[in-house]
Amino acid sequence: MTSAPGTGFDIRPSATLSRFGAGIVALATAAPLFTGLPRTIAWLLAACLAWHGCRRLVAFRRSAIVSLRWTLDDAWSVRLRGGGERPADLKDARIFGTSVFLRLRWRDGEGRVALLPDNTPADDLRLLRAHLSTRQAP
Repeated sequence: MTSAPGTGFDIRPSATLSRFGAGIVALATAAPLFTGLPRTIAWLLAACLAWHGCRRLVAFRRSAIVSLRWTLDDAWSVRLRGGGERPADLKDARIFGTSVFLRLRWRDGEGRVALLPDNTPADDLRLLRAHLSTRQAP
């Protein structure tokens, strides 16, 4: 029996997760304004939350992992933003509906990848979900 060689994923930020994160930042920013804090402190806290939330969203959208390769025999490799391809180990995988969330570790670092229907081809995502749902836990 022959098997497919696996697939590669070009990592792009998910518009769905970005909008969801922006909504959370907006709600967190507005929250201090509805408390009993003095107005000056509430506005200062809201500004700090907005600044920190925006920084985290930008960092989330600029992943260290540029692309991910996977073969059906569970060999993973990552290509990093700074250049270079490294073999990686899959430390954790979560399937949530049609989305897959991965945590990978390589020799000098670690990264997380969110593969959703809006940033990954449907066939590749379906193949990965099927493989991950049948494999043993790490």
